[in-house]
Amino acid sequence: MRRQEELPLDMSTAGVPPPTPRNRPSIDERFEAFHASHPWVLEVLEELVGEWVERGGGRISVKALFEQLRWSHFRRDIPQIRLNNVFTSRYARLLCREHPEWADAFELRRLRAERVGDRDSLTVKVVVK
Repeated sequence: MRRQEELPLDMSTAGVPPPTPRNRPSIDERFEAFHASHPWVLEVLEELVGEWVERGGGRISVKALFEQLRWSHFRRDIPQIRLNNVFTSRYARLLCREHPEWADAFELRRLRAERVGDRDSLTVKVVVK
């Protein structure tokens, strides 16, 4: 059996900037861009939550609503949209801000940016600004 010649591999990172969180837009920035391009997503979520609350439903997650939205688009042969699950927390806050009467339908957790110094309590009653 013939052995393949070993080639040197340069693993230096000279000239390559270290990765930082600011090399890409934040989740909030990406959410704002997505929401501006797809305002109808909020409208559909409002319809789904309104129906849920009207029928006496308790709590519901925006992730469940995202799945419903994905499924309904799939069934209607509408081109798929890419709903990023990292936006669910932002949509939950937006829904609570737009419809304070629905605040009990969602359990809001602190965003990672808000957790600095308090790692014990991730589930809190969040006041939506």
